[in-house]
Amino acid sequence: MRRGFSVLTFSDRLVVQGRRAGLLDISVCLSADGKEASGGLDLLRPLVAASTSEGVRRDTGIVSWLHWPDLVTIGDRVVATTSLSPAPHSESNEKTGVVARISVNCFAPRPSEFSAVSMPSTSIREVLGVEIDVDLLRDKVLHALNWYHAEWQRGMSQKLIERIRPTIAWLGREVDVSLADGRVLKGRARGLDDEGSLLLEQKHRGVRTTSPKLRSKSVNLVRIVR
Repeated sequence: MRRGFSVLTFSDRLVVQGRRAGLLDISVCLSADGKEASGGLDLLRPLVAASTSEGVRRDTGIVSWLHWPDLVTIGDRVVATTSLSPAPHSESNEKTGVVARISVNCFAPRPSEFSAVSMPSTSIREVLGVEIDVDLLRDKVLHALNWYHAEWQRGMSQKLIERIRPTIAWLGREVDVSLADGRVLKGRARGLDDEGSLLLEQKHRGVRTTSPKLRSKSVNLVRIVR
């Protein structure tokens, strides 16, 4: 683990922690050998957010939710953002890797990471009424992420999907899905398939049909229809 602004070279399990007060801001290098070609990264993206939500729950006792694919919410407000990106070249060039970026608003003014999300936001202090130890939260998040990543590497996709499905509050509800290509799809979020893709049930001339699976990398944001 080191302090800094970004990952410059890849080293498996390297953690870089930012210095902004009140914000847990970490970048984690994760090995992804053989997973990119098989589509495994589509599942890893929501798993990063799921591990962040689990870390928040374990550290604070707050009921937080995975807002698939890459947000964490408390009471329909965003408390954490996550992302997944290709890692810079490693010094040995022996591993394929990705960098998981995790930002949790503990007690900071609205961080820049949250300004791009078209949803209300909150902080852990706003919910709890007290400031928490950012480093203790970091350890809880990393513990969860290590477990999720290890199970993902072992190919335990179905087990992981079964674990995260109940943590998505809007499954079974009507939603709007904003896609990366600018389209917006409307329908009922029927569930996740065994690869972590969203299954959206739509109506066409009064008949409900299931749309092609929506992979996590193709989705920008899911909104609940009130």
